[in-house]
Amino acid sequence: MTVARNNLAGAGLNGAAFFAGGSTDNGTTFSKVVDVYDALGNIWYNGNLSEARYMLAAAAGGGKVLFAGGKGAAGVSKTIDIFDATKNIWSTAQLSEARAGLAAAAVGNTVIFAGGKGAAGVSKTVDMYNALTNTWTTAQLSVARTGLVAAAAGTKIVFAGGDNDAGVPLNTVDIYDVNTKAWTTATLSSAKDHFAGAGAGSKIVFAGGNTVAAGLVNTADIYDTSTNTWTTSQISEAREDLAAAGIPNKIVFGGGYKGGNSSTVVDVYDIKSGTWTVMSINTGRNMLAAATAEFDIVFAGGQSISGASKEVDVFTLSN
Repeated sequence: MTVARNNLAGAGLNGAAFFAGGSTDNGTTFSKVVDVYDALGNIWYNGNLSEARYMLAAAAGGGKVLFAGGKGAAGVSKTIDIFDATKNIWSTAQLSEARAGLAAAAVGNTVIFAGGKGAAGVSKTVDMYNALTNTWTTAQLSVARTGLVAAAAGTKIVFAGGDNDAGVPLNTVDIYDVNTKAWTTATLSSAKDHFAGAGAGSKIVFAGGNTVAAGLVNTADIYDTSTNTWTTSQISEAREDLAAAGIPNKIVFGGGYKGGNSSTVVDVYDIKSGTWTVMSINTGRNMLAAATAEFDIVFAGGQSISGASKEVDVFTLSN
């Protein structure tokens, strides 16, 4: 990437992986850089957000990539930067509430940003964007939390875990069905934070993280959106602050902090066979971002033993 940074956000759209924002020094200096990897042309290009910030969230839907919230020099932000891939233009909007540490995911034309922490504390606010009509509505999570994780598959957008206002990890899961427009709840197998999640096909996997009882964990909670059932599995190494992304039949978890140093491990879940394989990124790092570009999974930035990283690992996987 053009600038080394951690706590950036990533999202994939139309064969391109977008990485934006972040901090070069864990929250003192903030970046507005957007690095874009075009998998079809195997080229990189870059631009800028309207506002430099880290701990923002990103998702893509309806031909648009959105980067929302975060924290910058002026404090928590409600800024949303929107890239319209069809028109090749950027625009801005605002969240209903300024906050950082929120999570985002999308299905079709529906993009949702939820939770986070603002000036008033941990939030349960949900901002919902319809990319087709370019309109916003709001809702609420069942429980306010920050540092939660979002993923989507099938017709469902899922928000899991995170911390309450006292910094205590939760096992709460909020599920939104874009067809019925109804919210339901579930629970993870354990209360945790600093984990990662992604979806592929009809499956969503949330893996890794930190729990109060057991510390770093390798637990993977697998949600089948077609049957509305949950099962558990394990990634190969317990770690936190990892990143995840999915292609149609695989969900990939990379990097993270394993205690003492950062991890190079990449765990690949095949949703068809239900099996795991292990690969590795070139340099161990945590607080990195992941995004999908066609059949490529891209891991970018993060924090290595040497400090903020500009390194990128691209995995081209058979589907």
